[in-house]
Amino acid sequence: MKIRNICHLALYTLAFAGVSCKPDEIQVATVSVQSVSVQPASATLKEGETLQLEAVISPKDATEKGVDWSSNNEKAAVVDAKGLVTALAPGAVSITVKTRDGGHSARCRITVKGPEDPGTDPGTDPGTNPGTNPTAYRTWEDTGATLPDYPTYNTVSTLADFPRIDITWEKETQRLAEGEYTWVDGTVRFRDPKGMYKTANEKDYETDSQVLQMRIRGRGNTSYDAEGGIKHSYKIKLADHRKVFGMKGDKDWMLVADVQDPSLLRNAVALRIARMVSMPWTPKYRAAEVYFNGKYGGCYLLVEAKEVDRENKVPITVVGPGETDGGYLLEIDNKGDYDRYFRTETFQKKIKFKDPDFGDRNNPDNSTDAQAQMAYITEYVNDVERLLKERSFDPETGYQSKLDLYTVIGNYIVHELTMNVDGGMRLSTYFAKDKDTKLFMPMVWDFDLSLGNCSYIGHDFNLDPGMDGPKGWFIKIRGGSFENGDWDGSRKSYYQYLFEDPLFVQALKERWNLVKPRLDKIPAFIDKMVEYNTLAYDHNVSGGKNPRANRSYYYPPDYFTNWSEAVAYMKDFYTERLAWLDQAINQL
Repeated sequence: MKIRNICHLALYTLAFAGVSCKPDEIQVATVSVQSVSVQPASATLKEGETLQLEAVISPKDATEKGVDWSSNNEKAAVVDAKGLVTALAPGAVSITVKTRDGGHSARCRITVKGPEDPGTDPGTDPGTNPGTNPTAYRTWEDTGATLPDYPTYNTVSTLADFPRIDITWEKETQRLAEGEYTWVDGTVRFRDPKGMYKTANEKDYETDSQVLQMRIRGRGNTSYDAEGGIKHSYKIKLADHRKVFGMKGDKDWMLVADVQDPSLLRNAVALRIARMVSMPWTPKYRAAEVYFNGKYGGCYLLVEAKEVDRENKVPITVVGPGETDGGYLLEIDNKGDYDRYFRTETFQKKIKFKDPDFGDRNNPDNSTDAQAQMAYITEYVNDVERLLKERSFDPETGYQSKLDLYTVIGNYIVHELTMNVDGGMRLSTYFAKDKDTKLFMPMVWDFDLSLGNCSYIGHDFNLDPGMDGPKGWFIKIRGGSFENGDWDGSRKSYYQYLFEDPLFVQALKERWNLVKPRLDKIPAFIDKMVEYNTLAYDHNVSGGKNPRANRSYYYPPDYFTNWSEAVAYMKDFYTERLAWLDQAINQL
C-alpha cells in the first residue's frame, strides 16, 4: 500500500508539473544561445602554422551548442569544422564562428606573415618610409595604354551554343531589409558549349563545369525590385575556387541583371572606360543566359565579386591585428542596410566599412583592435574632407598629402563621361587605403542609370534647361549628400572643391588628353558587344525580361520598340557627350 501511494503521489506531481508519464513525451525546457565569442580574438601566424580556436557560448547550459566556422580569405587561411585554422599565405583574414541557434557570430582576426623580414638594407634612405615621404607611395600603372579596342570572343550562331548558367535551389533567397538577403543552398553549372570565351592560348578552358555546390543570395537595393521584380541580381559563393568562362578562379561571383537598362550594355561600357583610364582594378565580366530550376531568368552579366586581393582585385592588404596603418576598403552609400558605417564630419557622407570586417549593427566587432582601426580610418577620411573644404591646395601639406589624385581623376572621368546618376560621391563609390598608399579610389561600380537612362535627372538635380542631355556638367557641379535635405546635390562635396584647385584642373586636362584617343574607340566596342550577344539580347526581350526596351523611360522624345534602338540611342548619347566634354575640359 505504501508503495502504491508513493506511485500515485509521483504521478500527481508529474501531472501538476505538466509532464507526461510516458518517457517519449517528457518535455525538457530549451535554453537558447544568447551570444558567442572566440578565443583568442586575434592572432598572428606564419605560413604553415595552425591555431585551434574555441567558440565560447553563453549561457553555458545552452541546449544547442552547434556552430559553423568560415574564413573570409581562404587564400590566406582556412578553418575546418572544429575551428582549426591553417595559415596558407601572407594576408589578413577574419575567421567567423556562427551559432546554429540564433545565428549569433563572432570573429577572430588573423594576420598571416611570410618568411622573416630580412631587415632594412643599411644603405636604404630612412626617409622613404611610406606615410612620411610622399615619393614612397605606390604609383599606378597606365594599364589602359595597351588595351585592345574590344575583347576577342568566338561568335556563336545559335542560342543553344551561347554561354549558359543553370542554378537550382529549394527555395529562393528572401529579402530581409534594404540590402539584406538570406543565403540559400543550391547548385550551379557553367556551360560554354562552343568556347565563346576561350582564347587561342588557353589550354585548360572548361566548356562545362558540371554541377557545383554553392550558396546564393539576392543583392542590390532599389534595383532588386525594379521593373516589378521580374529579374533580380544575385551573389554566388561557390564551395571551391573555380575558373569560370576564362576568368580567374574564385569562389565569389555576382549575377548582374541590368533590368533597368534596355541596352544591357551600360555597365559593360562603363567598366571598359574604367580600364581605358587605368583604374587600379576593374572587375571582369561575361554575358550569359541564366536559368533558375530550369526556368529562363534572362541574360545576365557574370561579374567578379568586389573583394580585397592585392594581386588580383582591390589592391590592398587588409590591416592586421595590432595595426592601424594598413589596408581598408570603404564604400559611400546612403542606403539603410546593416553594414557598420560612420558619417563624415565635413560632407556628411555615410561611409560603410567593407574591409576589415567589423561585423554588422546586429553583431558588431567591438574589440580593441576594431575600435582603434575604425577610429584611425574615420579620422583619416575626415582630415581629407577638412583639408578640401579649407581649400588647402599645397601638394605637400594640403589634401594631396592624403588623397591620391590619379585615381580620383580617373573616377571623375568615368562618371562624368557617362553622366552617372549614382556617381558624384553619392552611391556605390569606393575608397581604399593601404600602408603604402594615400586614400585612393580603386574601382567604379553601378551604371544602370547612366548615358541618358534617366528621365528625371534634370528635375531632381535642378539642372539648367538643356543640360540634362549629352551636353552639360553633372559630376562637376552636383556633389551633395543626397539626403538630409540636400536632395538635388547642390551642397558642395569633393569634386566641387577639387575644381577650385588649379593643380587638379591641370592634372585633369593632361589625363583627359592622354586617354581621349582611347575613349574614341568605345562605339566600336559597343558594336562588337552587340555582335557577340545579339542572340541572348533578343531572347531577353522575347522572354519578357527587358520591359524598358519597348517603352519610353528615356529623355523625351525618344521611344524604343526594341533593344537595338535603345543601344543606338545610348551610342549616340555617348558620342555627343564625349565631343562636348572634350571641348569643355580643355576650356577649363
